[in-house]
Amino acid sequence: MSSPAAVEVCGPDRFRSLWQRCLVDGATDDSATIHQQLVKGYGEPQRHYHTLDHIAHCLTQFDQCKSLARNPDALEIAVWFHDVIFEPGRHDNEAHSARLYQDLSAEIHDDEMRQLIDRMIMATLHDGSSLDDADASYMVDIDLSSFGLDWDAFLLDSQNLREENPHLSDTDYYRKLLKFHSGLLARPRFFLSDFFYQRFEQQARDNVSRYLEQVRKLT
Repeated sequence: MSSPAAVEVCGPDRFRSLWQRCLVDGATDDSATIHQQLVKGYGEPQRHYHTLDHIAHCLTQFDQCKSLARNPDALEIAVWFHDVIFEPGRHDNEAHSARLYQDLSAEIHDDEMRQLIDRMIMATLHDGSSLDDADASYMVDIDLSSFGLDWDAFLLDSQNLREENPHLSDTDYYRKLLKFHSGLLARPRFFLSDFFYQRFEQQARDNVSRYLEQVRKLT
């Protein structure tokens, strides 16, 4: 269940205003229905981390860096949609989330914006692919910014992520986690943008290093 704070941050008025700003001339405004679809998706019972609370956190981070974005409206839409499709164990959730946006925005938003939003959503795969758009770097950093929270919040997020993978044994889950987290630490910079690097880099590295010490004891 979403927290009251998340429901407030992710309210319909905010989304409606955003969606309406991006409509092409003559397009039908279905923002109220789309917002309901997003909220319903993030409230699905299999979710523990990828919930409306995660989107609220991301939107709060977006609000603090949006003046630096080249296309802040596109970036915000990507935040709203990037985890809307989530099935545990699947490796194509991001692609399905991007496809849902494409389906809902066809002939509603201009094609250049739609392509940019698609790239930003797919950037949240965090697979090390090069990012050609500056705003995609902000999208990646926004999505990872919870790594830079205080230890207790980081640990709670980690526990919620584990709950989203009940199909994996502890051995398999923590083996995959070690690979991903070690890859993040191996980067020259955990965060790509100067904005998030200056705010969260050291705390994120400290959190991940501390957590990996605990995980190694379980594998």
